Amino acid sequence: MIFKRKIESELMRWKDAANRKPIVLRGARQVGKTFVVNRFAENFDHFIDINLERPKERALFSDFNTGRELVERILLYRGQKIDTRSTLLFIDEIQHSAEAVQSLRYLHEDVKDLHVIAAGSLLEVFSKREGFSFPVGRVRNLFMYPVTFMEYLEVQNPPLAKKLLKLDVLEDPSLHDLLLDAFNAYAFVGGMPEPLATFGETGSYSAVREIYDAIFMGYIEDVEKYSNLAKARYLTHAIDRAPLYAGERITYEKFGESSFRSREMKEAFDVLERALILYRARASVSTQIPIIEKLRKAPKLFFLDVGLVNYRIGFKEFFTRQSLDNVYQGKISEQVVAQEIVAQGFGPPSLRFWIREKGAAETDFLYPFKDMIIPVEVKSGKTGKLKSLNLFMEKSHHPYAIRIYSGKIRVDQVQLPSGKKYHLFSIPYYLLSRLDDVIEWFVSGCGARNVLR
Repeated sequence: MIFKRKIESELMRWKDAANRKPIVLRGARQVGKTFVVNRFAENFDHFIDINLERPKERALFSDFNTGRELVERILLYRGQKIDTRSTLLFIDEIQHSAEAVQSLRYLHEDVKDLHVIAAGSLLEVFSKREGFSFPVGRVRNLFMYPVTFMEYLEVQNPPLAKKLLKLDVLEDPSLHDLLLDAFNAYAFVGGMPEPLATFGETGSYSAVREIYDAIFMGYIEDVEKYSNLAKARYLTHAIDRAPLYAGERITYEKFGESSFRSREMKEAFDVLERALILYRARASVSTQIPIIEKLRKAPKLFFLDVGLVNYRIGFKEFFTRQSLDNVYQGKISEQVVAQEIVAQGFGPPSLRFWIREKGAAETDFLYPFKDMIIPVEVKSGKTGKLKSLNLFMEKSHHPYAIRIYSGKIRVDQVQLPSGKKYHLFSIPYYLLSRLDDVIEWFVSGCGARNVLR
């Protein structure tokens, strides 16, 4: 199974853009960064890949004066003669060389017609440890996440993916069961490319477990490389325990049944969030733009990928007909929604949820759309039980709310105790990859006209 990633289209736009900057491709280990760049390289006459885990290739970036000199040095090392206008230079594992990171500035200034992509793991962690930053204004950051459901479906079932891509499902409910079964299978194995491809080819979860073992071990080895022994124990504890708390609000003090203090654990979470291994959704009381985060309130925790969460929990089997709403007390559904929301674009992860100023009410997510904040609930149940959502909508300046669940598409008009009314758009999980387009369809009035109950 070879997945075509959405970020490849963004790379093609960058390739043809005027005044482009070198790209720094950010993402956790094993999300497919190197594979994507190697396939993208097929669009160039020449491809030079440098891996800075190799000492000889790392040494190329020492003591150079200009970007042009650096390129000539690399070409001599490779024995190549190229036209820079049709060449892609890929600097992989760039975290191993501070000089290579700084070279991006000189490559941008001195060799403007050369296409340059750099990638690595724990880039923010490395730069903080070494006391330098990436050249501000001279590079473009692109963030890469696990395979989305849409990317998975395009390989697993192309005709069904085409229906979803065209949003035919909004008008044809007969596709619901097929799409839901496909999404549930995806939500079990997750979006890490190698496990997902292996499961698709073999149907064997035991083979997938071995890959997950290696991925977790790789993350632990990484943090041990870039941290001293004292900090490494907090990081490894957080990596090990965080998947068990996916979808929960957390406190740092004694996190995961440990004896660790709040300060050390918060620093560990800060490191792992910068490394894109986990995400924290921040609380907010905002009901209109801008979303102001309440940083003193307990965040909600999510891990990089739902498949890694399932692996760590220890799921032995999975029935595609089982409702995601109820699996693992609903935490798996929140986890998969969180990672699909994060993967909507190519920027840094940003997750928020709403809390009442006073009281225990909260909605699962806040989704900014145009000039609105749309509340998102992830749950089953009747509309009358959406108490927190109703409290948000009492304060909202617009009449739109989203519920994500295993049921079919529907729009309900909900009347609040105050007499105010709003539209609740209930959508199945498989529409998450098309969330912006689906919301546009909803708020434009098409949803209300076609499926209003």
